[in-house]
Amino acid sequence: MTILRIAARTHVGRVRTENQDCLLINTWLSARDGTYAREQVLRPGEDPYVAAVFDGMGGHAGGSVASRVAAATLAARPLSDVEPGTITERVAAAARAVQTVSDDVHGLRGLGSTVAGVAVTATRFSVFAVGDSAVFRIAEGSVGELTVPDRRPDPHRDGATVLTQSLSMYTSSPDPAVETYPIVRPVRLLICTDGLTDVVAADDLRALLAGPIGKPGVPEQAVTDLTAATLKNGAPDNVSLIVLDLVPPDPREPSR
Repeated sequence: MTILRIAARTHVGRVRTENQDCLLINTWLSARDGTYAREQVLRPGEDPYVAAVFDGMGGHAGGSVASRVAAATLAARPLSDVEPGTITERVAAAARAVQTVSDDVHGLRGLGSTVAGVAVTATRFSVFAVGDSAVFRIAEGSVGELTVPDRRPDPHRDGATVLTQSLSMYTSSPDPAVETYPIVRPVRLLICTDGLTDVVAADDLRALLAGPIGKPGVPEQAVTDLTAATLKNGAPDNVSLIVLDLVPPDPREPSR
């Protein structure tokens, strides 16, 4: 069995008046600003545990609707496994749900959402993302991004970028580029919206995520510290983040 320790927070930031992000942790969805912390045992044969962040887009009304519709669709039923095809199908279903709302509800045309997340079993985890939310792995004092932002330079604005895909009416078949990794040693993952990465430098991420992997309370402290750093740096956007530790059985210990 694998021990999972997880903590999360979503915050409106210092500039926006509404939080259009959404957190999904298994079947729990955030309602506006919120926090979450839990420890759980992952056993072989159980349904995958899913954690993800969603960053809504589409104006004052549309962004919050899009992120919550996408999150609710992903949470609607358990994943059967962490295979790329299974996750891609569920992400595509989330995009179709957002598209349906965009088509059917007056005033919400053009809404959308990014997503970044992980699906975890007792022996492996899969990483997926659409848009510019991200997943990072923290190991041996380094922080490595496991996702590639779906961004390209904006031809109309110097130095700006635009999304190349999202969960929206403009992306009929999103490609989450799922990657799967075995859990062979303790690992820490950070899942976050660009409200964090746009204002907190990589060196600061590494320092604030450097606590002992697997130690109780460290994910909660990391979430608190990362949120504080974002707010200190102005937090012009909503910020949502999840820190989770995965601790597999020690192979040196006899099985029970």
